[in-house]
Amino acid sequence: MRFFARGKLLLTAEYAVLGGATALAVPTKLGQSLEVAEKGNAIQWKSVDCTGKIWYDNTFDLDTFTPKRHDEIGDRLQQLFFALREQNLNCWNTSTGLSFTATLDFDRSWGLGSSSTLISLLAQWANVNPYMLQQQVFGGSGYDIACATSKSALVYRRTKSLQPSVTPVNFSPVFKEQLFFVHLNQKQDTQKAVAAFDKTKLTGSKIKEIDVITSAFLKEINLKDFQELIWQHEQIVGDLIGETPVQKRLFADFKGAIKSLGAWGGDFILACGDTTTLTYFANKGYTTCLHYNELINDAF
Repeated sequence: MRFFARGKLLLTAEYAVLGGATALAVPTKLGQSLEVAEKGNAIQWKSVDCTGKIWYDNTFDLDTFTPKRHDEIGDRLQQLFFALREQNLNCWNTSTGLSFTATLDFDRSWGLGSSSTLISLLAQWANVNPYMLQQQVFGGSGYDIACATSKSALVYRRTKSLQPSVTPVNFSPVFKEQLFFVHLNQKQDTQKAVAAFDKTKLTGSKIKEIDVITSAFLKEINLKDFQELIWQHEQIVGDLIGETPVQKRLFADFKGAIKSLGAWGGDFILACGDTTTLTYFANKGYTTCLHYNELINDAF
């Protein structure tokens, strides 16, 4: 059996999505795959990176899920196995052991969703609710879970139930040739960022402001208006979390607009620029600069 889950990028409502703001998110072409086979008499787990190298492996007892080697990843996988069994007892009903091989398409440091894609993959295999599985083990807003099985951009909003509001949308700006994703070479811990966010600062007026910007992102606008929306959004979220927007902090001389994506301070940023953009970031030491079409699938 083989399963696939896409990576994610959050274009609007970072942090605010936790409090019910409407977010625009895009699934990436790159993701993670999972192959499952009946084999042996235990659970054998292997994680493979985008170069084909095994970066993690462990063995677990088929009944107790106890890892042969206790470490952070092994303990987290054990949690996942228990949660899967809690949702669907039959998923472990096998006369033999099971072999799992999880393979990433993207660099582990990129922050495109190595955890969320894993949640989605295991939920697909076990036929359980991925949002419930995520909340049991990792927490988070759930937009990344929605992206994992989506073929297009989506508008996402948390609800009071475990089933969020997910609407596929057509996001294909006419100026996408001028959009770039730049990696800041710093892996962010999304779980810690989520835990540290003070949702009491997220007022109804703040949510409304972000909802309006998310809606505006989806309209037929020109690059100048899009850049203005980015600056507005950065200021709103910056005030919300008490941080200086990344453009003011690191790239004040950039001739265009820059927006943080997801947890601020690392992973990818969105840069609206021109033909000099790649050179600009390379000269500053940021060599992972991907054109919009390299990373995002426009299918709708």
